Amino acid sequence: MATTEFQGRTALVTGANSGLGFEAARQLAELGYESVVLACRTQQKADVAKAELAQLTGVDPFSTLVVDVAEIGSSRAAAGELVARGVGFDSVLLNAGMVPNALDRTSDGIEMAFASSLVGHHVVTAELLNAGLVNDGGVVVLVGSEAANDDLPKAMGMSVYDFVRGEPSKFGATPEEAMRNFARAEGWSGFDGNRQYSSTKAFSAWWSAAMARRHPGAVSFHTVSPGSNLGTNAARHVTGPLKLMLGVMGKIGRYVGMDQPVDKGARRYIDVLHGNDGPYRNGATYTSRPKKLTGPLAESKADHLLVIERQEEALRVVDELAGVERPAS
Repeated sequence: MATTEFQGRTALVTGANSGLGFEAARQLAELGYESVVLACRTQQKADVAKAELAQLTGVDPFSTLVVDVAEIGSSRAAAGELVARGVGFDSVLLNAGMVPNALDRTSDGIEMAFASSLVGHHVVTAELLNAGLVNDGGVVVLVGSEAANDDLPKAMGMSVYDFVRGEPSKFGATPEEAMRNFARAEGWSGFDGNRQYSSTKAFSAWWSAAMARRHPGAVSFHTVSPGSNLGTNAARHVTGPLKLMLGVMGKIGRYVGMDQPVDKGARRYIDVLHGNDGPYRNGATYTSRPKKLTGPLAESKADHLLVIERQEEALRVVDELAGVERPAS
């Protein structure tokens, strides 16, 4: 049942047709949001989600937006549509993403998981900010993962690549070259979907920190992990040992703190968007506590995520890949 606690507020949710995005949209509507834009890859998916959410919540603040955030052209067109509508957002939840199985590139030549997690989201966010359509006091949340902390059990295979830690790397002679080659999956071999995902989520942490410095003031940026939520379809492409482990976790995970219901994962997003149990530091990444996959949120203190130079290099690479012009300094 909806309340009026957040009456008049507006939200954008990507990947809103299933899993965490769908559940977050439901929770926002039930908190009394006046408008929740469901951003989905197809109109059919968006329409189905809108109808289901209206039925579940008993209210209908929902509108739809077609966007494939893995594709720059689609992301730019969707951003243009939002600018044309002219409605500012209080909450921007950049939830879409995936765990890759095999190497796949977008039509822009960018590795699929990296593109869907970061590049399209950056295009949309930059356009909204340029148009003044993230309201004063607005919050942007980008989906993260405990995997970026690089402290999960080795058996999961979710470690980051060497360049993330600033170590000598097969990806390139300089950190920025390594980042660029990683994102395009060029100039190196031995693609590993789990490590690709983990390293992409490190970029997500760097992105929020660098964006907070680039846009100081009225808008805040956070990367937030929903924790382990095996009820989503983000890992639908996973195979091998991780798939086996996820199957085991799906059966016993909630009893041993390795899994939680989707509504709790989505609630993490909502808590940071609204400052519940905060405060949440602008530019910071929030995950489960060290070596955990569920439980209370904590600010990530992983050393490799806190290096300012690496954060800035990562944002420059994302700018370049997304074709976003950097603000004049």
